[in-house]
Amino acid sequence: MRLLYLTSLLAITTLANVSANDSTAAFGVGGLVFTKSDHIVMQEEDLFISKDKIRIAYKFYNTSDKPITTRVAFPLPEIVLDADNSAFPDYTEADLRKDKNILKFSVVVDGKKQVFQSEDKKRFDQDAQAYVHKITHYWMQTFPAKKVILVNHEYTPGVGGGVGYGLQGEESGIYCIDKSTKAWINNQLKAKYDIPTSTITYILKTGANWKGAIGKFKLTIKKSDSNEKLSFCGSEVKKIDDKTFVMEKINFIPKNDLNIIYFGIPYKIGE
Repeated sequence: MRLLYLTSLLAITTLANVSANDSTAAFGVGGLVFTKSDHIVMQEEDLFISKDKIRIAYKFYNTSDKPITTRVAFPLPEIVLDADNSAFPDYTEADLRKDKNILKFSVVVDGKKQVFQSEDKKRFDQDAQAYVHKITHYWMQTFPAKKVILVNHEYTPGVGGGVGYGLQGEESGIYCIDKSTKAWINNQLKAKYDIPTSTITYILKTGANWKGAIGKFKLTIKKSDSNEKLSFCGSEVKKIDDKTFVMEKINFIPKNDLNIIYFGIPYKIGE
């Protein structure tokens, strides 16, 4: 694992889809978005990522002498339902009318559950012959003057992946696969074994709307199985145990998105 360029707080990326080659694109989402402010400082961010859950804990401080009230939003990428290649094949237009919280998003502010609204901007896609939805969860948040507030939110990630190696842009460099892992992959392929993959994209680079750098940043990435192999672009990453990896930074300025790939248990080709 080499250079990791992450950051947090903001969201948006590509339309996830399932292609004919048995691969699924990761449904890339990020953190919260709010109106740009020269007074709100992000003192701390603690980001936890697994294939089952993404959790983010923020500590914000308003440096000004006045409270700041702003719209805080959690935007999702565009979603197509009731169509071939849908990222959510089991979620229909009828389901969406009942519940727009597809990723089971929840947020807590200073220990209290925050109520939010959901906006759905949709358009009809002639190629897909289906509606494309742009869903945003949002609420109005007050940052008191000269005070810290704690914001925690979590959601279920849209995990992508493929039934075999080479379907998720593994050779593109976005996962920073090191030499030893590449050697292991090549040995498996030479022995006529293929390797299933799972991928997660976390949107990090969408522009810092807070004042200055993130004072203290912590990233924790967890595997679901100790036998999996994991790769992402990171620096000074510490292995905590067989499943857990941590990276910590001081005065961190996000520059790029985070792409994670999990290599599953190899299987004999043709079996």
